Amino acid sequence: MFARLANGLMAPERVIEGQGTSLSRTMHGVAYDEANDEMLIPVALGGAILVFRGGANGQEAPIRVIQGSKTRLIRPQTIAVDPIHDEIMVGDTTARAILVFDRKAHGDVAPKRVLYGERTRLLDVVGVAIDPTRDVIVAATRSATTTGIVTFNRTDNGNATPRTIIAGQNTGLAHFRQVAVDPGSGRIFLAQQSMREKQLEPYRADRPRSEEEFQRASRNSSGRMGPGFVGVWDINDNGNIAPRALIQGPASRLIAPGGIALDPERGVIYAVDGGASGYYAYALPQLFKEAWAVLSSASR
Repeated sequence: MFARLANGLMAPERVIEGQGTSLSRTMHGVAYDEANDEMLIPVALGGAILVFRGGANGQEAPIRVIQGSKTRLIRPQTIAVDPIHDEIMVGDTTARAILVFDRKAHGDVAPKRVLYGERTRLLDVVGVAIDPTRDVIVAATRSATTTGIVTFNRTDNGNATPRTIIAGQNTGLAHFRQVAVDPGSGRIFLAQQSMREKQLEPYRADRPRSEEEFQRASRNSSGRMGPGFVGVWDINDNGNIAPRALIQGPASRLIAPGGIALDPERGVIYAVDGGASGYYAYALPQLFKEAWAVLSSASR
């Protein structure tokens, strides 16, 4: 954990590490529950959700662990917490599902609800977020048929049809991970690592047979490999819609952002970039406040 205004080559204020924490190598998500001062971390290799107190440090054990056959967790990758409805949303890439647990769940407990099945369009669920104000779940999913952002009603269960799907060539979405939502403005922020769809190969019926074919297939419309970016959409956007705003380019220093978090009160967007091995903060209050232009039918 770093100070909010940390900058440059700074030492962390606290580090949670060691055998007693139950943390392992494969962890691709983290959520902070400000209302209850708790940190939640999915551990893919352990098929578990670990909950730590907000001030945890060193080899401190989690205060709660969700793990076991009843949980239906296999390889959880991403997590979000809804402090208003006291729920945890977990995206599991192997289960191809979003599982919803009671926030205080502990041990080998069954989820309250599970979104899964062909109609959901969920497959490689790498990002999940919740807008408790509008009662909407947002998921970032990658598959041969739908690579993009899908949203559901918060209480949807089973093989439910998404309320919206943002996918298609105009979106620029390919290889991405975490997604975040600002409940105040209803805006979706997604961290895209690159324009390459190599992670999708196991799901593609028409996947390229050689590296040369693959690179040709994954180039953008300008003929160059596209860089990573942070894209912004409205929570009601639906269809083949380009991002309404982008953080991208040399000045942003983004190469392959995989993590994203928001501080709407201060108008700040945080991105963790694996390509640059850095953590960046962008003060862009206009992305939380300025009115969107009305989309024409041609944009959909």
